[in-house]
Amino acid sequence: MWNAELYAKYGKERLQPSLDLLSRVETMNPKRILDIGCGSGMSTAPLAKRWENAEIIGADKSEEMLAVARKTVPEATFFRFDCSKPMDGLGKFDLVFSNAFIQWIKNQREFFSNARSVLNKGGALAIQIPLFDDMPASRAISDAEHIFPDNFLDIDDERHVLHALKDYYLMATSTFGNATMWQTDYYHKMESHENILEFLKGTALRPYAERLDAEQTQAFFDRVLKNLENAYPRESDGSLLFTFKRLFIVAYRR
Repeated sequence: MWNAELYAKYGKERLQPSLDLLSRVETMNPKRILDIGCGSGMSTAPLAKRWENAEIIGADKSEEMLAVARKTVPEATFFRFDCSKPMDGLGKFDLVFSNAFIQWIKNQREFFSNARSVLNKGGALAIQIPLFDDMPASRAISDAEHIFPDNFLDIDDERHVLHALKDYYLMATSTFGNATMWQTDYYHKMESHENILEFLKGTALRPYAERLDAEQTQAFFDRVLKNLENAYPRESDGSLLFTFKRLFIVAYRR
């Protein structure tokens, strides 16, 4: 279950990629916008601010997140929907926006086709994908799995799924004919390794915690924290940098 309060602890860090993605969208006057995996409405708010006259719809599977989104962006419409499935029943859109969603679904190739099918001609698909497997934090978590091996036998069924960068490019271009793709590394200055752990609790550690009781969860988090301390040594000036890699794709239905 997603925890909206925990997710929002590092809202500033999570919001910036959404703003950067939005800045690269050329669609000038969209009438209808779909925010896929909108969560707490963090990514929806900038959409509503930029296009005040557009009809904005946010879709997510978490009712807890949607409850927060309805309060955060009251001018938008939010409803529960599994966006890993065909979206034709939602109507047509001029922009399909997706910030940190696609990695949670298995059928990512189909997602590109599903998104294209609901776009009007000239409409844009804009997505951001956290490249978590390329980060030391990913190894810090996976290296802690051995302390509760029976609990995590099939954890891959619930973890995020990431493909090679060239595969994402081919997914986008084979569906849309052309696409713009880039990667950005965000350097988050953290006060402690505990802060990095708290950041991860809101996303990557969620599937693990759901399989453990309170005592096991604490033991698992303690091991992950120790691994994080080894993976992220402090810089010569004493600062602690948590580098977060993210992939961006913008494609248009011509």
